[in-house]
Parts: sequence; structure tokens; C-alpha cells
Amino acid sequence: QMKVPTDLALLPGHVFQLSEALREERDRRATPGSPATPGVPSCFFEVTRLEAERLLEQSAGGGNMVLRPGGHGHGVSVTTRQEMNGTVLLKHYKVNHVDQGYVVDVDTPHRCSSLAEVVQYFVESSKGSLQPLHREYSPRLEFVETDGENGEESQGGCEPPLAAPTPQP
Repeated sequence: QMKVPTDLALLPGHVFQLSEALREERDRRATPGSPATPGVPSCFFEVTRLEAERLLEQSAGGGNMVLRPGGHGHGVSVTTRQEMNGTVLLKHYKVNHVDQGYVVDVDTPHRCSSLAEVVQYFVESSKGSLQPLHREYSPRLEFVETDGENGEESQGGCEPPLAAPTPQP
């Protein structure tokens, strides 16, 4: 249970500020679809329509579909990028947030209970040709090194330590 402790010695203004912050946090937690809601797919990015297009172009091979905040103000949008005969096909789809779920706004609207289900709908409806973008992290630190003598550049990296160092008291 969240409440402002009564045993705090605070000025009236501070008590009011704490009470307001508490009220806002309760409202935020009660709002469906708030950022704290679990279940946001890894292919969701806080990007604009144009940034989503660029992201898909730069990440070719890592997936061809992203979810992003909807430009229409309610729900999310799905941006896809595919190539057909050398021509890039960019598509944007509206996904409206409705009572405890989402509706994909296509010819025959499709209702989903979660964003993960929205992703699944696009993958299955495209027979697997649409795949969510997953940006992978490199497991190894790599960098470009310049040779001090001849100026040649080469790719270098760090090997992980054999054992984690133990803290000394």
C-alpha cells in the first residue's frame, strides 16, 4: 500500500508535494498501457515514422518490422520494410489501443490482446516474411586500432578475463 508516512516532520508544502506525487503514481499505475506495463516486445522502439524507416534500412537482415508510438495518438504503429525485384516497399499500419487490447486497422480489423500478439499476427499473416527487428548486442568488445609506426588500422578486441577478480578487503 502506498501512502505518505504520518510520522515525518515536513513542512506543509512538502507534505502536499508528496501527496500529489503519490496521487500521480496511483493514476499512472491504474492507466492501461502505461510504460510500466509488462509485455512490450523487443521490436518496440521510441522512434518517429521516418526514424523507423531508417532503422529498418540500417538493420537489414536483423528483421523487417518494428512497432513504434502511433502518430495518430492512440496505440502504436507497425512499420515494415521489404524488397521486391529491387524495389523497397515501406508500409505503415495503424494499431489502435482499445478496451484491454489492440485492433490492427486493416481491411478486416484484427483484435489482439497484447502487443506481442500484434507482432505474432503480422508474422503469421505474412507467412513468416515479416520478422520483428531484434538489435543484437555484441558479446565481445571490439574497436579499430591504429598502428603507431605505420598508421595502419586494424580491428582489435579485448578478451574477457579468465576469472572474475575477487574484491580485496
